[in-house]
Amino acid sequence: MDLMLQDKIAIVTGSRGICKETALTLAEEGANLAITYVSEDGKISAEDSVKKINKMGKKAIALRMNNIHLKEIETMVDSVIEEYGKIDILVNCAGVCTPVLAQDTTEEQFDFDIGTDLKGLFFCSKEVFNKSMKKQNSGNIINISSVIGVAPIKTNPVYGAAKAGVLNITRYLAIEWGPYGVRVNAVSPGWIATELLLRYQREGKSADPNSVTRCVPLGRFGEPREIADTVAFLASEKSSFTTGANVVVDGGIIAGIRLSSFIDGKIEVL
Repeated sequence: MDLMLQDKIAIVTGSRGICKETALTLAEEGANLAITYVSEDGKISAEDSVKKINKMGKKAIALRMNNIHLKEIETMVDSVIEEYGKIDILVNCAGVCTPVLAQDTTEEQFDFDIGTDLKGLFFCSKEVFNKSMKKQNSGNIINISSVIGVAPIKTNPVYGAAKAGVLNITRYLAIEWGPYGVRVNAVSPGWIATELLLRYQREGKSADPNSVTRCVPLGRFGEPREIADTVAFLASEKSSFTTGANVVVDGGIIAGIRLSSFIDGKIEVL
């Protein structure tokens, strides 16, 4: 499907996992990219994406930005406009997740997750809207939330609260900015086989892979590309009447409770 993103200017915050795959997918559809990073590992990944996008014949730049700091957001947006002249697409993908019970959560952990996943996302959106999309009377913002923002689990209370906030902010911005031709949508991934998830599982900080996949009706983890394709669709005019929506891409996890039952003397997941 031709998503008609040729020469659109897109910012993708974050440079690894879903974020990396999203940047590459948008470039494949014709967009030019700005990719943000924070850590040294993130920089390496961002620069790798820039090289790959350049080989596709598209432009890309890598910019350092910690979205907890509003000044860094402002500087990043100014740099993109200076380089490209406008911003058509913003994908708020950068995020963190602290796997800790509520009873053990520190103020620093709370501020880190909320600051990155919710506050930073909001102010990235505000800067891009005010400095480019409002003037253009057009634009698409896609916020990466999570199924945990829809249906909480035990071990990620602050992350879940932040992602639930992302869904509400998405709706508010869609209402406020719709008259300016700006669409704002969210994507809520389920269990996606990113480097971060796989590392958490190796370290025992996430659920056992077998128990997770038993809870997924499709019986497997999702792939980053499956989220990236959804983002690209929402960024395109193929979804021109969609705003304020949350697209859940989770293999069916939250479609309903899957019960265990005895069948022929064995416990089976229904």
